[in-house]
Amino acid sequence: MKVEVEQVDTCVRRLSVEVPIDRVNRELNTLYAQLQRRVKLPGFRPGKVPRRVLENYYRPAVEQEVLQKLVPDALSEALVQEGLYSVGQPHIDQIDLSKDQALRFVATAQIIPDFTVNDYHGWQLERRISVVEASHVEQALQRLRERHAELHTVVGRAVVPGDYVLIDYQGFMDGQPLPGAEGRNVSLEVGAGQFMAEIEQGLEGMEAGAEKTIAVLFPATHHDATVAGKRATFRVKVVEIKEKVLPELDDEFARAYEDADSLATLRERVRGELEEAARQQADEVMRRDILAKLVAENPIAVPEVLVQEQMRQLYFRHLRQEMGRELREDEMQVDPESLRPTYGEQALAAVRGQVVMHRIEEGLDVSVPPEEVDAEVRTLAARAAQNPEALKQAMERNGSLRAFEAGLRERKVFQAIMDAVQITDVSVDASAAQA
Repeated sequence: MKVEVEQVDTCVRRLSVEVPIDRVNRELNTLYAQLQRRVKLPGFRPGKVPRRVLENYYRPAVEQEVLQKLVPDALSEALVQEGLYSVGQPHIDQIDLSKDQALRFVATAQIIPDFTVNDYHGWQLERRISVVEASHVEQALQRLRERHAELHTVVGRAVVPGDYVLIDYQGFMDGQPLPGAEGRNVSLEVGAGQFMAEIEQGLEGMEAGAEKTIAVLFPATHHDATVAGKRATFRVKVVEIKEKVLPELDDEFARAYEDADSLATLRERVRGELEEAARQQADEVMRRDILAKLVAENPIAVPEVLVQEQMRQLYFRHLRQEMGRELREDEMQVDPESLRPTYGEQALAAVRGQVVMHRIEEGLDVSVPPEEVDAEVRTLAARAAQNPEALKQAMERNGSLRAFEAGLRERKVFQAIMDAVQITDVSVDASAAQA
């Protein structure tokens, strides 16, 4: 197969491909033979329709089927033959399929150009590990108490921040009931930001059985455009008030709730867990720093199609966080160029990082055996108190298992890089460890 390659840009190649006539004829002969066996035409016995007659009736359809098979196959072979790694969907034009001639077409592909990663061996880096103070241990123990807290019904006092209340409510706009703004026996923690701020604030000082009308201003960014930026009123009734009662932090607590023989033992276990979390966080920041340095040291050109897709993903992530829900199909229709001022630089750095990491991974020949994936899934399942096999099947169904395996490979690549650089551990306070 004849292939000519023209460099249009650093990441763009135009391939002129010529598929030999004998290969084209083999495909044509195969398709016409299949047609001959199944086509029935007046005046001819089954299986005996001449080729020239079949060509008169079916030539356009047959040639289209040949193109659908040969063009993708030939393009794939041409890319491999020329050592090019294409990303996105190549643009194919100038297709020429003439009788008794080679098939010719032109494909314009965005490719990842060949490059060599600059040597990172011997880099001098700091790993900032936050010091676990006694106050951090006490805060963690307090969180354990919160986890095992009980809710007790309150009698004889009004709502204060931190209470859990059951409320009935109905929203109104312009004197009319607001569709979907109604609830019965809805539970919320006052002051936790789980509900509209005006309502949470308005509940303070109310007693069980009391009712109140509270004015609310919907934010301009509200996901429902019919109420965004508008004022409404909510009729609210406090059904019940509950307060959180925490267990005493003592040896009995340690034994009853946390499977420790004493509070002292529990305190040491918590300290060890916090120190391990600090080390893991330090490694995460180290990986982030290494990636940023790799991008800075390797300012390679990358395909525009990857940058555009990364900009889209960054924008979608921001939109999901802002709306607190999955996006509709129409909300995902966006011109990537409109996103460049906000997300362009971040997307470019992210794609460069992905490409450089992939090139390093190729050089390291990293692999993640199935048994290693299973072991990691079991660890993940244990943390979430789930059945490992059920979790793996769910990950296979929703497509997250492949991303999970990719994450394991990436972790191995980062570990190999960290083994090749010189890292100095530095103890810092918690705020400095995040910087």
